[in-house]
Amino acid sequence: MDVTFAQGSLDTKAQDRLSEKLWAIALRWEGIEINESSASVAWVYLDERPLHHITVAGKSPGQNIYRINVRVMAGFMDQKRIDSLARELTDTILEVDGTKGDGSGPRVFCIVEEIPSGTWSIDGQTWTTAFTARTLKLDSERIAAMEKALAARPRIDVPLAGD
Repeated sequence: MDVTFAQGSLDTKAQDRLSEKLWAIALRWEGIEINESSASVAWVYLDERPLHHITVAGKSPGQNIYRINVRVMAGFMDQKRIDSLARELTDTILEVDGTKGDGSGPRVFCIVEEIPSGTWSIDGQTWTTAFTARTLKLDSERIAAMEKALAARPRIDVPLAGD
């Protein structure tokens, strides 16, 4: 997860609070048990940028604004979970921000990107959705449903000539 914001929007304490909360919120909405193993791959990047590097319609915003990019493996979330994740992440950021904003427009964009099975690697090893679910010890019924859904939408693999 990447959270992008302008310098000065969040003090160190607020950033620490986000670091403590955001990863667990994401895992919970993905339906993944929070434990040492799952926590080890729940990374959060707080990307504080110089104020003049963030603009709205070419101008410096008059309020603190945030962009959250969350990447999840395809098959772990349905639309209800995505909606709930976006809502809770937004509420958490605005709570930690503590300002009311000026009403000039949106304050938090949350983009949930689903990464296709087989295109996520950890330390050079590709993790498919089913492999990840088994590694995280999800229930067998959920793993079977993931496998069935993925089989219905196979990847389009076109080898290069000579491969």
